Amino acid sequence: MRQRYGWRLQLRCGSGYHGEPEVLVVMCRHGQNGGGRAGLSAALGRLWLPLVLLVVIVSVPARADILLSDAAGREVHLAGPAQRIVTNESLLLLSLALVDPDPVARIAGWAAPQRLDQGVFEAYRKRFPAIERIAEVGAVVPAAASAEAILSVRPDLFVVSMWESGWGEIAETLAAAGVPVLFLDGPINDGKGPAETTAFSVELLAKAIGREARGKAFGDFLRARYKRITDRTIGLKPVSVLVDAHAGAICCSSPGKENRMTEYLRLAGGASIGAGVPGYSGQLSAEYVLGADPAVYIATGGPHLAAEGGLVLGGGVEATTAQVSFAGMLGQDMRNALSAVGEGRAHVVSHQLSISVLNIVVFECFAKWLHPEVFADIDPAETLAEINRTFLTVPLEGTFWIDSKPGQAAQ
Repeated sequence: MRQRYGWRLQLRCGSGYHGEPEVLVVMCRHGQNGGGRAGLSAALGRLWLPLVLLVVIVSVPARADILLSDAAGREVHLAGPAQRIVTNESLLLLSLALVDPDPVARIAGWAAPQRLDQGVFEAYRKRFPAIERIAEVGAVVPAAASAEAILSVRPDLFVVSMWESGWGEIAETLAAAGVPVLFLDGPINDGKGPAETTAFSVELLAKAIGREARGKAFGDFLRARYKRITDRTIGLKPVSVLVDAHAGAICCSSPGKENRMTEYLRLAGGASIGAGVPGYSGQLSAEYVLGADPAVYIATGGPHLAAEGGLVLGGGVEATTAQVSFAGMLGQDMRNALSAVGEGRAHVVSHQLSISVLNIVVFECFAKWLHPEVFADIDPAETLAEINRTFLTVPLEGTFWIDSKPGQAAQ
């Protein structure tokens, strides 16, 4: 039987670096006959020249254009998924860790890495030693930032955590140099609440790095967790609360009218006694705080307060260490004179966690502390465990809040 040989082209799709699709082009010489394998074996036996098999594999990472609409209402065009990000906020590491298996590799430069909880930083350093080589460039606020410093590390995207008008000039300079700027938070999020603003920022960042599905998964998780709280707080009588931010030797710096924590407390069923403070935050007088005598006391702190005898908790902090810190902080200034402290309605939480994309955990703590009977079934520890299992590249471990119970005197 006459044998016919020709070329066959195969296209195979796979997955490449950072999940980008690859195309494999395979060309091989093949035979055709009606006898299947037996016929082909017979044909091969009659051939003097060996069958030539040529396999050419070409790996072509797909880099499709990405069009984004950011939180400042700007259209941002990327030639492909961002690989070298510079950011003004080191906490972006946690956002990336929700959607990217190697978040450190994406960060070419950042500002103020000391804003990242030292315990969290150490946990990432153990997994990704390259974190120590991330360049410190730019600044948290535009007035102190330099476009030239940002450009020095050759970014393909500059990410800003929150809109300020001062970033406009820097954004123009970077754009002229071919580096787009993406605002994760800004005017279009005003009034949308913590669930939507946080989900928006993660979903936007995920899309910018080509991992849109992961961002949507976390966004859906976050919205559902917030909704199970806010659906119940509608109609509840607000509980008065003092937030003693960055609790140290002196009480009480409170979130102000323009601070989102004030809004978080309202949505969780509380009424901050510092809600009338103009701007982002302000110092409340001892006379005012004692006169208001709030029903619940909540302090925020972190490892950075250790040197001044303040509230220490966060990544890598043991529960006993945090408890000792808590007791020592309550013994300072006039805190023990508050009914909430004396009657066991005093609580503490990581300040960094409250301002990060993991703020749902703090929000659940607020709801339980303000309305313990209504939210007896809500477990912030379970929520954090689910985030660790399902999303975070490096689990968040340490002591991030202390949940004292009503009727239990603060120790």
